[in-house]
Amino acid sequence: MERDYKIVKKDREGLDAVRRPTAIEVAWAAGIYEGEGSCVTTRNTKTSTSFAVCVPQKDPELLYRLRDLFGGRISLYNRTFNGNICPIHHWKICGDRARSFIALIYPFLTARRKLQVETTPAGEFLLLVDDLIGFDVNLGPSQVYESLWNRIYEYDAQQRQKALEHKRQREKEWRSTKGQEPEFKDHKRLVRQQRRKNQKEQSQAEANKLVAIA
Repeated sequence: MERDYKIVKKDREGLDAVRRPTAIEVAWAAGIYEGEGSCVTTRNTKTSTSFAVCVPQKDPELLYRLRDLFGGRISLYNRTFNGNICPIHHWKICGDRARSFIALIYPFLTARRKLQVETTPAGEFLLLVDDLIGFDVNLGPSQVYESLWNRIYEYDAQQRQKALEHKRQREKEWRSTKGQEPEFKDHKRLVRQQRRKNQKEQSQAEANKLVAIA
């Protein structure tokens, strides 16, 4: 049975944004990403990949602002340039946070940057939210940002439901084939016998313990 869903993992806790960005802040973040940012794809397992966005800076001030607006974390790395060790700060977001960020700033990016994004797993997500991508004329909190996250929650829920249905169907097919084999039936019978034996011994041990206490 072929899989028709995406493996959806929960985002790491404690890395959410502390406030929603305004339209002007979205455009500002797009400019930062255009000049310094990058997006990468990493493979966690044979069937699972992770999408991440990273922005490095020597001065972490603007990175803290990005973290407040879009979540993620800031890490410090030491890099060697011309024999000198230079501390470089990195702002990084992964998974749903990274996809929502890219979709939000996508209209402001150059053609070269858009092409880079479209060759990553974020490209598929951009197609999913194509009707939501656009300039937010509202100077207050970005309505597009909220709409993107609502779409993400809907998509994740759909994929998890598909995964559950796929698992149930595979179990049903497995029982209808493997479950009819004599060897498997004998194995199940022995397992049940052993389970009943263990339960009986446990009950007897508890009864003996009560008698000893009395």
